[in-house]
Amino acid sequence: MTLFTQRLSIYQMEESDWPLFLALHRDPQVLKYCFDMPMESLVRNRFEIRLPKWNAKSRHPLCLLIINNQTKQPVGVTGFAYDGETAELGYLLLPEYFNKGYATESLRAVIDWAWKECGIRQFKAVVTRGNIGSEKVLGKCGLTHTDTLFKVHTIGEKLYDDLIYTLKV
Repeated sequence: MTLFTQRLSIYQMEESDWPLFLALHRDPQVLKYCFDMPMESLVRNRFEIRLPKWNAKSRHPLCLLIINNQTKQPVGVTGFAYDGETAELGYLLLPEYFNKGYATESLRAVIDWAWKECGIRQFKAVVTRGNIGSEKVLGKCGLTHTDTLFKVHTIGEKLYDDLIYTLKV
């Protein structure tokens, strides 16, 4: 499966994408509003459970590599975990691609594909309060803030609120 947008090619991650996946989980700018830096063994486990080919009946996370069509360079990853009812969206981009519209462009493509090709009609995303960039991305993709879980997420020994965004198509 490959998705195309004006600037991006998006396809399911493969074993050869491990260095990028690890780099995304090692960069403090990427992790700032996500989680504390995990041990490499945990990152490897997260990576491996995302490798099997995905279809609409799969219950392992779908992880898609985002490539810039012009430079052929990786931008980051996007995808979702699907429980049979709701797809929980997520993405991580390399810092040099922040604020360039790539997160919005890739997430729109994923949502559109999941809806049209897989029949997924309900989406959700969890954002750490303070991650204004991701809040804007989700809004541009049609998700709305529907709930707040207060002081439930710890990053660097500080408690944060989780903001829940949803979309039903």
